[in-house]
Amino acid sequence: MYVSAYRCRLFVLNEYIIKVETMENQSSNTRKKKKNRTYMLTMRQSLSVKPQYNIYRDGMKVFYAIEGDITRHVFTIRKNGIEMMKLRKKLAKLLPEYTIEKDGQEIAHIKKRISLLTHDFFGTFGGKSLEIRPNWEAYRFDILADGRKLCQIEQKSSFLSDSYEIMMFDESMEELAVVVAVICDHISDKEEKSRADES
Repeated sequence: MYVSAYRCRLFVLNEYIIKVETMENQSSNTRKKKKNRTYMLTMRQSLSVKPQYNIYRDGMKVFYAIEGDITRHVFTIRKNGIEMMKLRKKLAKLLPEYTIEKDGQEIAHIKKRISLLTHDFFGTFGGKSLEIRPNWEAYRFDILADGRKLCQIEQKSSFLSDSYEIMMFDESMEELAVVVAVICDHISDKEEKSRADES
């Protein structure tokens, strides 16, 4: 009788453990799916004396607002009115170079690669290698961290101003992608100016 009761309790305990493990696995899978969900951000430049950008998520309300100073060397990135990051373009540099700051601390450093074969930008972010790879045939930029694609930024030109579609592959890197999109706009402007000078 006692053995039977013990076996019954042991069976119930095993069933409980299996149920808890199943719930944990489902929760973990849900988090992974959320992190890796592909979605779209759209960045549009506003017509103003100071450079300004609004970034929309899934074509809905403004998610981020970005404002630069009149020299286009310092940009402040805000989310819901709260400052998240600053982007700084370094002065007196032979090749373009940028830093990204959060809470007054530098968290990323990006500069143009010295190469006649590529127009890539590279740097570091959170201990990871960071790359911006332009494709001028498609006016598209691939953004990679440690060789893994975080997002793809595609330029959509118009008569008044450019806009950019940001295809996100890693939601945890959204803030970084927003800042890098501004860098891509700078790179694109410089490339267009260079082509105009050559023609």
